[in-house]
Amino acid sequence: MVTAHTARMPAPPSRAGRRPHWVQELGSAVRGLRRRSLFLAMRWLTRRVGFTRIRRIGSWLGAVHYTAGTGVRRRCLAGLAALMRRRASDPAVARTLREAYRVNTIAVLEVLAMVDRRLETHRVREHCQLEGVEQIDAARQGRGAILLATHSGNGLLLAACLADAGWPVSVVYRHTRMLSKQFFSTGLRRYDIEAILANEGFRAYARMLDALRANRVVFVMIDQGVEKSETGLMLQFLGKQMPMPGGVVQLARQARAPILPVVTLAAEPRWHFMIQSPIQLRPGGSLESDSCEVLQHVEAAILARPQLWSWPHRRWRNFPVAPTADDQQGAAARRCSNIEATR
Repeated sequence: MVTAHTARMPAPPSRAGRRPHWVQELGSAVRGLRRRSLFLAMRWLTRRVGFTRIRRIGSWLGAVHYTAGTGVRRRCLAGLAALMRRRASDPAVARTLREAYRVNTIAVLEVLAMVDRRLETHRVREHCQLEGVEQIDAARQGRGAILLATHSGNGLLLAACLADAGWPVSVVYRHTRMLSKQFFSTGLRRYDIEAILANEGFRAYARMLDALRANRVVFVMIDQGVEKSETGLMLQFLGKQMPMPGGVVQLARQARAPILPVVTLAAEPRWHFMIQSPIQLRPGGSLESDSCEVLQHVEAAILARPQLWSWPHRRWRNFPVAPTADDQQGAAARRCSNIEATR
């Protein structure tokens, strides 16, 4: 359940702690080198095997990642188990998470391959099944449309399908430190997709607003927390209190543009997406209440098919699981018992 929280929650604890500055700098440089090496290795791999064989390699790498990443896996199992109302040791929780690792490793490799080298048009259509395109045409009305997707599968394939069909598409993406700044923007242009770098803050917001006013389709994701709590709204999302982005809702309000959720229905035998009808926000709502309402749609889509979402992402896994109502009642009862015992 998505709920607003007025109390400001602390960011996840820093790994650096109180270490000397030079140690932090050295650690940052080592991590940067490791990320860059990983990127180069993955790019070499995708070029070597080709797009059609990525699924087999991605399935194997996903299994390796699940097995080897003990600490990350435990945090993800704890968070997912709380949402599924099961124990972290329950085999059903492990099966769901293992499949999510597999699906999203495949998606990451496919996106990397598509950005690195243009995927032929017939292969784009081959690997993507898309329903609900008519929703975009019905909703745009000269003010553009916001497609609200989740980190569930290869969303770039969906955007490429729309661009191939003649839709003017703008994709909002976040720069990752393992890639060069031009890597994604150059790759998106290969599909006639406008690239908007979210890291640019107000400039990115202005470009999104311009795209909507030009009646374009703006493809965004808001299903992960922001790095700095000052730039987000403190909300409970997927069982965790975390700062969530409110810019998309503000964008929709200012441009009077509809928000259309995109749901990932399946990963096999090909990616299957569905564009849903626009989210109807209540008149006179605040930014916080409207954001809650939008995130409820996002959360429901993720929980309907949890095996397709990217649970290992650090902007979800690094936040502690929020206490449930039962936990709070149990804690209150224990406090009362302790008080009685001391009398």
